[in-house]
Amino acid sequence: MDRARLVTALALMFAMIAVILSFVNIGVSSSDSPFTSSTESFLTAGRAGVALIEVNGVIQDGYYPGGADKIVEQLGQAEENAAVRAVLLSINSPGGAVGATKKIYDRVMRVRLVKPVVAVITDVAASGGYYIASACDQIFAYEGSIVGSIGVISIRPNISGLLNQYGVRVEALKAGRYKDMSYPFRELTADEREMYERLLNDSYQQFLEDVSKGRKKAKDDVIKWGEGRIFSGREARSQQMIDEIGGRAEAVTAIKILLKTDQDLPLLRAPKSMLEQLFSETGVNAGGLASRSPGRMLLQAPVLYLYPGGAGFALDLMEGLSTSAARGR
Repeated sequence: MDRARLVTALALMFAMIAVILSFVNIGVSSSDSPFTSSTESFLTAGRAGVALIEVNGVIQDGYYPGGADKIVEQLGQAEENAAVRAVLLSINSPGGAVGATKKIYDRVMRVRLVKPVVAVITDVAASGGYYIASACDQIFAYEGSIVGSIGVISIRPNISGLLNQYGVRVEALKAGRYKDMSYPFRELTADEREMYERLLNDSYQQFLEDVSKGRKKAKDDVIKWGEGRIFSGREARSQQMIDEIGGRAEAVTAIKILLKTDQDLPLLRAPKSMLEQLFSETGVNAGGLASRSPGRMLLQAPVLYLYPGGAGFALDLMEGLSTSAARGR
């Protein structure tokens, strides 16, 4: 077996995937600054304002900057702080894990009972990103934003053909008939495929039901947005998936209308952790350092995803495959 040739073949295969996805990855420029006009934390704000909470990147569980537990905590702090009159969710996410997404959705629905919650979609709110947005009172997006991808996916690479070509055989020793079905070293059996489909369909129905509840639409209407369809912000507005075209300024205006006030309501940032403050001057993404690899998550089912995009997808997916291979030895 020529191990070097095997690794090279895998690298080339996923590099090609990365190139294709990088062409698909559409971005829009936002006129809104990523920073607020106020440096106050909404925990220590001396005046009333709107709490800005950001949902950026892949949605995964965890208590790190950008992790689901951290976002849920920030939503709770905004809910309990009397100085926070409303919440503005800034969403730029291709989706993520089902459990983490549902956790944030449920908390947004809870906050919405006591104060307005409005979402602004910047580049993309797909799948899990839109799932969270649907829990808000109103949704704003830019005309070129990517919205939708209501669906659930499980990605299970099958590299058995490539391994056979190089004489590599992976033997899984297991206790439990289906224990090795997530590993990419063999074909799925009919029973295993049915199990995956049942799990994915159940998650998809929950997705449809929650969007229906959040948007106050009949489930039949939401089904028209489903099946993984994606829309531009302009199309999403015509489909009533979002409420208006606009960014943070327009969202704050809408919040004032919901609150029936002309009071100045500055945007207040979520409190930064010591780790975030440490890396803020260097431009290092502290959340990325703490989070799990998206490639590893992609090998777990099910996920609410549109696409990760770019070369990072290939590298992460290769990391996920190598991790699976190590466990399968």
